[in-house]
Amino acid sequence: MERRKFLKDALKAGVGMAVGLTIPEVASAKGAGKAPPLPWPYVKLDPKKVADKAYRGYYEHECCDGVFAAIITELQEKVGGPYLGLPLTMMWYGGGGVAGWGTICGTLNGAALIFNLTCKDFKPMIDVLCEWYQTTPLPTYVPCEGPYCKKPFPKSVSHSPLCHVSVQRWCKIATVYFGETVPYNSKKRSERCARLTATVAAKTVELLNAYHFEGFRPKKIKGKQKTKMDCRLCHEVTMKELS
Repeated sequence: MERRKFLKDALKAGVGMAVGLTIPEVASAKGAGKAPPLPWPYVKLDPKKVADKAYRGYYEHECCDGVFAAIITELQEKVGGPYLGLPLTMMWYGGGGVAGWGTICGTLNGAALIFNLTCKDFKPMIDVLCEWYQTTPLPTYVPCEGPYCKKPFPKSVSHSPLCHVSVQRWCKIATVYFGETVPYNSKKRSERCARLTATVAAKTVELLNAYHFEGFRPKKIKGKQKTKMDCRLCHEVTMKELS
């Protein structure tokens, strides 16, 4: 009875999620169960701290969850409120391009949800991140722990937001860099994706900080074809056919 009274009093006071209640506990109380409208509050975060979390997170639940959980746990600690009701492994499915299917890179998938939760202009923010991802030599993060601590690693430009394209392009570069074949299921490739997870998590926070506190406004990207991605990377078509 004392616990039931506590829940009721907490909801009346308007603290809801902020007191750390689980979703079933809140939903069972009268008048609860509705999340506040988006976007949710955001506070300035430390990109390096988030990157370190994301690097470790990759080795727990892969890339998508690594990015998402690293940022969400910081927001849970510093903001509380609606973020406390989100299960940390809800993006676990996104590893390997959605359950290993090699589609959208999990790091972009996890970051996209963060943008959706925290930004009114979430679609242009996703555009900016995807464009950066496919045109920048990555990964840039260097870990201070693990078997590859502070060791340099090869970078590659993916020219695509797709997991399988990004991974295969890196494996080709890495094979030349290390002087031996680097297959997709190797420990070196896993380390690359862990570093990529940290790199994208840091970039996501940098964009969020700029958007919320530095007046940055992203520009939406218009696709030349049905999608914004360059379809020529996966389809054998000529420049004339695309013009």
